Amino acid sequence: MNMRLPLFLGALILCLGSCQQQNRYPVHFLTESSSSEAGASFNILYSGHYYNRMPIMSLKHFDKFKSFLADDGSYGVVLYTQKVYRNRLFTATQENIGKRLLPVVNGLAFEPTMIDRGIQDGTLIIWGGLNGFDLKQLSRHIEPVEQEIEEKRYLDENPRPLPKLPKEAKGTKDMNDRTIPEIFSYES
Repeated sequence: MNMRLPLFLGALILCLGSCQQQNRYPVHFLTESSSSEAGASFNILYSGHYYNRMPIMSLKHFDKFKSFLADDGSYGVVLYTQKVYRNRLFTATQENIGKRLLPVVNGLAFEPTMIDRGIQDGTLIIWGGLNGFDLKQLSRHIEPVEQEIEEKRYLDENPRPLPKLPKEAKGTKDMNDRTIPEIFSYES
């Protein structure tokens, strides 16, 4: 029995180590929901619009990225979908024409874009608001298109201030009196 305890602890440490390696920098793209009727289980609120909690794409669906300097001095990024997921991206965007697509990076919402067509080229764009820390985190999980340019933009620490949550916010309730979660941008 004494021999089983060290084996169990060793297996637990290996499991925890492998679980930590699977943690990714959370990047999601959420589509606008038709209404709040689905309730708190399926919706998120951002800037007066409801979005489906289930992302159409996340970081695991991309294999490359390329950053660019946005008009406000921050960085934008073009994310290239892996070939096996391009049909999924096209279908999801084709079904949601006329709705917003909300990028969420590390828990913060960024400028949503309007879906005007099905995306066939496999690229999604975040038009700005990212910093060098975000780019460095992305490079740990997906390959930069131009390594030399990207490395000059990387930061070791995140200089973005945390969003200030409104103190008087009562939250939106669904029909079962559950609060629909709200996400904020760094400008909030």
